[in-house]
Amino acid sequence: MTIQPEFNGSENLEFSEFYKKTHTKKNKEWIDPICAVKHSKMLSLREESSQSGVQLTSEEMSRQALGKRKRYILGFGDGPKPSSSSSTPSRVSQDHVGELQKLKAEMEEMKMEREMEREELRRQLEQERREREEEKKEREEEQKQIAHLTSLVTEFLKEKTQTHKSSIHHDGAMYSTGGTNTRWYVFSFILRRLFRDLDQIKRNIIVNLYLNFSLLFFTCGY
Repeated sequence: MTIQPEFNGSENLEFSEFYKKTHTKKNKEWIDPICAVKHSKMLSLREESSQSGVQLTSEEMSRQALGKRKRYILGFGDGPKPSSSSSTPSRVSQDHVGELQKLKAEMEEMKMEREMEREELRRQLEQERREREEEKKEREEEQKQIAHLTSLVTEFLKEKTQTHKSSIHHDGAMYSTGGTNTRWYVFSFILRRLFRDLDQIKRNIIVNLYLNFSLLFFTCGY
């Protein structure tokens, strides 16, 4: 909506004078005290532009003195907003509130997403920590089992056969078969019990130990 001023031969008035003519009553009083303030600002702008040598256009003076949101006055750019448009600020205010609410909701959603991501990261780190601890315990237990097995076999091999059920002489060498059979049975029994409770990797270790000590058994004649 535009304000159509009655020119009455004042088409060539300077903008500040035009503003004064269109915003005063017949008794020369301002229709609103704020209009006097704005008119005074126009005069100051006109004086400053005159001193600087840069002439302000009507549109520039209107924009600086009245603001960008004022309604358009035919022939003189931006001007005061008519009172009949009071619904416009309300609509603008409602739109602004709606945008703020939407932005707030988006920020809350982003906050929740970040919190969920942090919680998921904490769970993953905790799971990795537990897995590392379990792996460490398994390795320690494995080392204990291997050390225990090695100790048993070492002690077993150190013992000498005290009694022999039978002896076989060949090329001057004597083999104590009775003691060997007894010890070999015990040794095999220990390995089988350990072998049954171990996983594949540990079983491979036991197999290697089994083969090595088997070779040692028959080489040394225990």
